[in-house]
Amino acid sequence: MDASSNAARSYSSLNSKIPPWKYHVFLSFRGDDTRKGFTAHLHAALQQRGIMTFIDDELQRGDVISIQLIRAIEDSLISLVIFSQNYAYSSWCLDELQKILESTRSLNREVIPVFYNVDPSDVRHQKGAFADAFQKHSERFHDDEEKVQRWRDSLREVANISGHHSKDQLETKLIEEIVRVVWTKLQPHMSYCYKTEFVGVESRIEEANAILKIGLNDVRFLGIWGMGGIGKTSLARAIYEINCNHFDLHYFFTNVRDVCTKEGPVSLQRKFLSRYGKLKSIDIDDAYEGMKIMRNILCTQKVLLVLDDVSEISQLKDLAVKLAWLGTGSRVIVTTRDRHVLIAQGEFEIYEAKLLNHKQSLQLFCQWAFKSDKPTEEYLDLSRSVVKHAAGLPLTLKVLGSQLCGTNIVEWKDTLEKIKKVPPGDVINILRVSYEALDDMEKQIFLDIACFFKGMHKDEVMQILEICDFHPTIGIKRLVEKCMLVIENHHGHDIVGMHDMLQKMGENIILKESLKDVGRRSRLWKTEDITHVLTKNKGTDLIEVMCLHPPMQYEESWIPESFSMMCNLRILIIKSCDVFLPRGLEHFPSSLKILEWEKYPLKSLPHGVHPHELVQIKMHHSKITKLWHQTQMSKRIKIIDLSHSEYLIQTPDFSLLPNLEQLVLKGCMKLVEIWHQKGV
Repeated sequence: MDASSNAARSYSSLNSKIPPWKYHVFLSFRGDDTRKGFTAHLHAALQQRGIMTFIDDELQRGDVISIQLIRAIEDSLISLVIFSQNYAYSSWCLDELQKILESTRSLNREVIPVFYNVDPSDVRHQKGAFADAFQKHSERFHDDEEKVQRWRDSLREVANISGHHSKDQLETKLIEEIVRVVWTKLQPHMSYCYKTEFVGVESRIEEANAILKIGLNDVRFLGIWGMGGIGKTSLARAIYEINCNHFDLHYFFTNVRDVCTKEGPVSLQRKFLSRYGKLKSIDIDDAYEGMKIMRNILCTQKVLLVLDDVSEISQLKDLAVKLAWLGTGSRVIVTTRDRHVLIAQGEFEIYEAKLLNHKQSLQLFCQWAFKSDKPTEEYLDLSRSVVKHAAGLPLTLKVLGSQLCGTNIVEWKDTLEKIKKVPPGDVINILRVSYEALDDMEKQIFLDIACFFKGMHKDEVMQILEICDFHPTIGIKRLVEKCMLVIENHHGHDIVGMHDMLQKMGENIILKESLKDVGRRSRLWKTEDITHVLTKNKGTDLIEVMCLHPPMQYEESWIPESFSMMCNLRILIIKSCDVFLPRGLEHFPSSLKILEWEKYPLKSLPHGVHPHELVQIKMHHSKITKLWHQTQMSKRIKIIDLSHSEYLIQTPDFSLLPNLEQLVLKGCMKLVEIWHQKGV
């Protein structure tokens, strides 16, 4: 069985209860021998590695070990016993050793012996200094020979365990080896935190390890791809912690995008090189020099590297991520929001990070909201509402759970209503990173879809965006690669979608363009906002798109010249409603490219219309009798759809529409005059 399978088995065997330990390591030693030297250095190395270590610096010693010390032994997963020349002279140390062995038997703890400047056989058979120590103990405890014998048995038992010997070895190397072994033994226990931090992580680890196949002698790259907040970093960290001790070198590069943007790749190169002894003094002048040094190190080693949040292909090169540059058996894990980074590098197998299902979402949310896997009965329905709103995104579940923890039902309901309008700032900030990484055209496409076109057929969206000169073929592809859009197949049709939190973020971006003056926003979709602009004549040149979906009956007195200031309006869509315009309209902006108006109430377009940019016009069930005067027609028009306009009696002059590609007049029962139909 390979290393990755063993790691997955040890991980999946974890239980979900609070771990029955407080410390990772208990240090047992003779203070006079090693406290200020070897033991102090070992303690510092363990702490630096993140291993919680108990050392009795602050305890008062006496003839009998204290209750506090006994508890510390019982609360430690591993006991490191440092045998030194004078260890056996201390009855305290021998009692401590005896208690350690009791814990290994009753609590399934581990003990690791370290023979510091002593021979293991001297400990095992009580020879040398150990013989002299027991001579003194026999004299002192002559009336309690069983006690002395128990000490002898304890020394023999521990000395028979495979441990570490300082003979012919530098202290630094010995300490490094001890820390490595301890870290490896702790993995099944230390990985416990990921079970609560990331619900459902076990199956994801197994899937990722199946790709990595750690233990084989080839070199493999794994790309973990997904939207912000989905748990890519948590998954990569769990895989790293479980597997890192199977490698000669291992390093986790955190926040690659952020560090490279603010400090440059040299900063990451220096952090990596500073981890390895003699390389700490190397100074790097530029990223290319740093890359060469890293490449020279990595090519001879079996390494595990994790590069978290990569945003550019150049970042992979700067950190020496290339199959040919790594030693046999090496593995590289990259997390990214941009699939194209992995595709362009060309050497990655891609693992798509998945959203949580309902059951997993509820469990994760409850862990943050209630510190439990399940909600109380009175909060069950509210919890389900929050989970539905989060739509499987771990970040949102954690943030909302944290916010709602300890609040009453009234506060829950108020918070839920608030987040339905505006997601929490912590969520928006994480998601907005992806938005800011888009180019200008991609931002325009994303905002149009977020505000208006989510859930529509891909072909229809592509057509609209192409009319607006947004190059949707490459634009939508890049947004999918950057996890800003998804294309889902429903009944044979490709549908454009996005996560609800991304949609809310997009809408929030537009709202923040002008918090008070809605006429200064680029996109309007709320009925009350559009009504305000058109009844108060508050339109400006900042408005690009308006889409009105009011209730079926909608009667407002729009000002006839309400579109006069919207000189950059490119899309006007009015659907599913009866709009009454008792005062009529004077004109539409000449910038208009798409006009869709269902149940248009007037007999023709306003006389002041000069739609030089108009490409598509759809007016189903309109009251139009004649679309417009010949002098008004746009030569760019490609699509005219006047379906079920039962009052239409005359078409435009098609000879003046050289680019017309699609004409739909279905249900136009009163049509009697078709101008220059031949050739159309």
